[in-house]
Amino acid sequence: MKLLGSITVKNILIDLNILLDYYENARRKKYPDSIEAFDYLKYHNFAFVSSSSIDNFEFIKYATLSKAYPSLNRKQKLTIVHNFIKEFLTFFKIAKTPSYLEIDYDDIEDSQLIASAKAIDALVLTRDEKMLNKYPDMTISPKEFLKTSKKKKPKIDFANLKKQHFRYYPEIEKSTDTVYNHSRFIMGPEIQELEENLCSFTKAKYAIACSSGTDALLLAMMALDIKPDDEVITTPFTFIATAETIALLGAKPVFVDIDEKTYNIDASKIEKAVTPKTKAIISVSLYGQPSDLDEINAIAKKYNLFHIIDGAQSFGATYKGQAEVHHCDIYTTSFFPAKPLGCYGDGGAILTNSDELAQKIRMLRVHGQNKRYSHKYIGLGARLDTIQAAILNVKLNHYKEDFAKRNEVAKRYSELLRNKKDIILPTIKLDRTTPWAQYSIRIKNRDEVQTKLKDAGIPTAVHYPKPLHLQECFAYLGNKEGDFPVAEKISQEIMSLPMNPDLSEEEIEYIIFKIKEFIINIIK
Repeated sequence: MKLLGSITVKNILIDLNILLDYYENARRKKYPDSIEAFDYLKYHNFAFVSSSSIDNFEFIKYATLSKAYPSLNRKQKLTIVHNFIKEFLTFFKIAKTPSYLEIDYDDIEDSQLIASAKAIDALVLTRDEKMLNKYPDMTISPKEFLKTSKKKKPKIDFANLKKQHFRYYPEIEKSTDTVYNHSRFIMGPEIQELEENLCSFTKAKYAIACSSGTDALLLAMMALDIKPDDEVITTPFTFIATAETIALLGAKPVFVDIDEKTYNIDASKIEKAVTPKTKAIISVSLYGQPSDLDEINAIAKKYNLFHIIDGAQSFGATYKGQAEVHHCDIYTTSFFPAKPLGCYGDGGAILTNSDELAQKIRMLRVHGQNKRYSHKYIGLGARLDTIQAAILNVKLNHYKEDFAKRNEVAKRYSELLRNKKDIILPTIKLDRTTPWAQYSIRIKNRDEVQTKLKDAGIPTAVHYPKPLHLQECFAYLGNKEGDFPVAEKISQEIMSLPMNPDLSEEEIEYIIFKIKEFIINIIK
């Protein structure tokens, strides 16, 4: 197993002197640490060059070529220099100089570089002794960088939102700059663009962007006219928002135990929970996998119930070749930052194929308005910010690739953990796909394993440690321990491993190596 010397989330901004060291033969021999650090960053880190350094690099390299090769014409020299720039920009991103920089008039160039580094949370990799002494907390020398990276204990990021941000940094910057320039921060044109993109992606007839996954559920139930004393059947093994929104409307959450393999609501147990007061079923696509939708829809049809899918973790999942929206009355999702498709704050969406429901939800989203200051319904202020829509439009363009990468990570986890008798792996049914919002295994002695993994630089999470029927806020429902034994059992064993499209093979191997090591030692 090959392990990286350092698995870090700190960005590096490469100073001009390092670039010149790399692209000049005499300097390559004189400054080998610069070359080694540059090569390391090409393959193992996320690094940047400032726009000002690129300008200066072009000027200096052109002058050097003019002196060394006087016979070359201007076009030939520029071609050589631009090829160098094109090469390093295939490895590194451009960091622009922010407008809020504090200018040091004794060294304007250095102050631009430091401002760029602050904007992207980076250290400046430099050989400039003056800069190293003046900004000790913002700079690092090639020698110190190599020494630090080689002895650093691996540290793996659970969701790696920072790396994903900087992967799409130029596109996101361009998209958000457009919003800043037109300044339509509420219901700007990017909202409609996002809704059209969501429909295109899922083939849904309608998409309505909103302020969060929680508000998406509220809007869905309000559109279905869920009222006090109505009952809504759902799972006790989910995030609280699923049942909390039912209670907020004065309706009663009615829990049904889960399937031990998929962790989703057990469709075979739903019918027994139906009463004359039952108005709807909310299935949850836990960890990204759809529930048994055909079976649930058969029950909904038999008893004339609505079916809402809480797809907060499942955007992009399919059931029998179709997006989930085509298997329910209303599909809701969340764009919380750590979701498979996440924005940079709270956000969500409702998808439906119903003309009537879509029209009503659009009104409910803006205080029940059917036109300005004319309110047909009691609604919510549940609009998605235009900035978030702009970010989501960029990320949605890359989502198929991210979806595939998440599946590759999950596949690799399963390959490396297969046939390990002390670990229960996730089960995905053959007629559905998932974006793997979480990769969750089941183990005994979970807390002890989590502690040891944390000490080894590996974060884990528990989704979820206590079923909803045992939460204090739902005590009024009268449920007790033992009522939903499968959910209770899973909650004591479940543990989620790091999951994101940027997990490297080395990181995955390291995680699995440590899991096997700790579990063997604990069992012994």
